Amino acid sequence: MAFLKKLFGQKADQQSSLYKTNLNEIYNKSPFQKKQITSTIQDQKKLEQFELVLEQQIIDLEALKKLTWRGIPNEYRAKVWKLIVKYIPPNHMSQTTILLKKRQDYQQYIKNYYEHMNEQERDENERKIIKIIQNDVLRTQPDYKLFRDPRIQEMFKRLLFIWNMRHPMSGYVQGINDVASPLVVVFLNEYVAVDFNSFDVPSNFDKLPEEILIDIEADIYWCLCKIIENIQDYFTANQPGVQEAYVKIRELIKILDYPLYQYFEDQQIDLNHFAFRWVLCLLIREFPLSLTIRLLDTYLAEGDEMANLHVYTVTNLILKCAPEIKSKHMSEAVIFLQNLPTKEWTEVQLEMLLQEAFVFQDHFEKTKGHLKLNQGNTNRSSIL
Repeated sequence: MAFLKKLFGQKADQQSSLYKTNLNEIYNKSPFQKKQITSTIQDQKKLEQFELVLEQQIIDLEALKKLTWRGIPNEYRAKVWKLIVKYIPPNHMSQTTILLKKRQDYQQYIKNYYEHMNEQERDENERKIIKIIQNDVLRTQPDYKLFRDPRIQEMFKRLLFIWNMRHPMSGYVQGINDVASPLVVVFLNEYVAVDFNSFDVPSNFDKLPEEILIDIEADIYWCLCKIIENIQDYFTANQPGVQEAYVKIRELIKILDYPLYQYFEDQQIDLNHFAFRWVLCLLIREFPLSLTIRLLDTYLAEGDEMANLHVYTVTNLILKCAPEIKSKHMSEAVIFLQNLPTKEWTEVQLEMLLQEAFVFQDHFEKTKGHLKLNQGNTNRSSIL
């Protein structure tokens, strides 16, 4: 890839028509609706760039991805994510029809897989999976009150169980909950204002009609499906995608920081000691939620190459920790890597991590087949 709404507080009998109005504002057949936003000059420039693309009758997805790589304004992120993962089409004339169809399909899935039987009627495997999902939902984004809300947790549990039933080749795997968590925030923000710093429960969340919450759930489900299509091998039997990522990360470390590679060898530190969660969960547990949302902007913009950039990003994160790692004994180093001091990172630091990872990717993908010849001879700073 080339570089780099008031719905609520209304009477119940008005909610349906208001809902349709809101949907039309987001996925309309009429010209694109610009948001009225108070912002800095820099933010305003970014907003205008996105608006120029989004107001096109047929949206240029490649141009949209280029903008997305550097981050999306919160006000437009939900629609942009749905576009670049190809959940909704770029033609405005088709968006409402497709969206309504996919939401209707998901409502049928709820009936077929979740509401058709009570707990006692489920087989042993289904009960086991539900228990695993319930426990994972309780552990998802534990620092934020939004994810402790019972309606959010029930939504989460249902969509993950439906995922399990609809994907028998992999089933539900721990980590899918982490990948889904940013989608919850972003798609909820289309209807109620979410604080992207605290991620508390929005003040008007209790007024959100259940039918809208189900539609949000459907959007999360379908976009989650699209995302995991790009990292499917992370979640199938024996998780070959994770193992392949390990091989490439080791190779890159050996080339870019041989002393660090040798340290890992001498101390018998395996990537599985710390990097399994990094790779499988797309680094979502390693950063504050606001930064993981920003991270997904770039990852989703990569499309089919998301997993590839992810490997380089993980590698770059390890390289940035190298001085601290090499100053520790084996057990201390592993503990450090399992609890990275990235919770205080800023967006600027994250963007630097991504940009450097992109440079590494661009460099090495042009020299495939020659990596081993260059081991120990490649200077990381010369690439950057």
